[in-house]
Amino acid sequence: MKNIFKIIWGVTMLICFAQGVQAAQFEVLVLPTGIFSTCSNYFCFPDVSEIIASDVITNLNEYNSITAKNLSEIKKELNNDDSLKFETKNMLDNFEKTNNIDFKTLKDISQKFKVKSILLISSNTVTPKNNIKRNLWEVLEISNAFKTTTPYILQTSAVLTDNVNDIVMWSSKYSKTVTDSNGFYLAQNQAQAASQLEKIKLYSKNNISQNISQNIHLRFFPKDVRTFSVNKQNINQDQPEEKKFVPNALEHLITPQMIKELDEGQANTSDPTDDFIFEF
Repeated sequence: MKNIFKIIWGVTMLICFAQGVQAAQFEVLVLPTGIFSTCSNYFCFPDVSEIIASDVITNLNEYNSITAKNLSEIKKELNNDDSLKFETKNMLDNFEKTNNIDFKTLKDISQKFKVKSILLISSNTVTPKNNIKRNLWEVLEISNAFKTTTPYILQTSAVLTDNVNDIVMWSSKYSKTVTDSNGFYLAQNQAQAASQLEKIKLYSKNNISQNISQNIHLRFFPKDVRTFSVNKQNINQDQPEEKKFVPNALEHLITPQMIKELDEGQANTSDPTDDFIFEF
């Protein structure tokens, strides 16, 4: 009896181990362009790219299948390798200014950190009149000094690279106007400055970092698509169909099997990666 119990226990452990191994694991290195900035502005606020990168890392690590080192670990490893740190800084500066990607340096970085994918994040402020990129906190300092009413726009770029094949897996750009309804972007005291910082943190946490993280997850784990064929019946092709509002108009598309799945909670309705596509 003891031997049978040991066998069952051993098989169970092997299954659990196999499931853990079988589940695909991806590691992403997140590199914000401001990773080397330390109190580089008047307010001593972290660079916006760092704020966003930190939130993205937190989100990615919440997935069971994706891991990402935190920024302090990345900084520590880069600071211990002067040559790679120099290369990385030049690469990030160039990406921030031109959006050009240095795949050679990215490959060196990926080999150092033993990853295959790197996410680059840059964030700067521009105006509709010119595309000169400025740090957001530098803009806040200038705006305070001259009381300008320029509509400043925070622009963020995110690029996910495949450093095995030297290609871009995904990229996106985001824009947000940071001035108020009167066109001002001011912080006349430390409390107001802290309030401006908090607004950016909320924008990062609740908006942009969520979008970036979800898109990265979808690149590694594409959506499941469920297809259903629907036949049109009793439709007079000679007469244009009158559009009517009908509550629950798609109910006739749901099959008994789908109803059973919904009742039993097996239809993946809570899974955002499951889409329903109806073919007509």
